Amino acid sequence: VARDIFGRQTRITYIDLCEQLQQVLDIKERTAKSYIRFMRERDIITKETANQSCFVIGSYNLQRNASCP
Repeated sequence: VARDIFGRQTRITYIDLCEQLQQVLDIKERTAKSYIRFMRERDIITKETANQSCFVIGSYNLQRNASCP
């Protein structure tokens, strides 16, 4: 799921990630937040080092274009 979402964009805000998970998986907000927690705990997604309000896939560090979409 993370590859699918991040295949379209390299970084995403928490709110946008939550909304996209809800749409893709047809789940409620609470479940989407649990998925995000699960993915963070397993380093499937991490916070971007240049912009802590964005998530990126894995430990991928995108230093160019530090602003979120």
